[in-house]
Amino acid sequence: MGKMKTLSAQQAADLENIRVIKQADNPNKREAFAIPLSTLVNVWRAKFGDVWVDVSELEDEFWLDASSRLHRNKLMEEVEFRESNTPWARLKEDA
Repeated sequence: MGKMKTLSAQQAADLENIRVIKQADNPNKREAFAIPLSTLVNVWRAKFGDVWVDVSELEDEFWLDASSRLHRNKLMEEVEFRESNTPWARLKEDA
């Protein structure tokens, strides 16, 4: 049998970081992607209502993921003002 190579502490830490990153990129491990889309619409509406939201100010990972998912499913309308290039979004009326 072949010899098992022993990893240095740095190599082990690097492997753990890669595992964590891969896990974070798994949509099944991120709540905004794991819940049903209809639930996500209801949660967004409960949090923000029908007002325009400055997407650049979303800091919480859940709301960033939610915004991304809702946009990709064409459930959001968006506007950018020429003066600021700030994206604002809100749920479409029929979402």
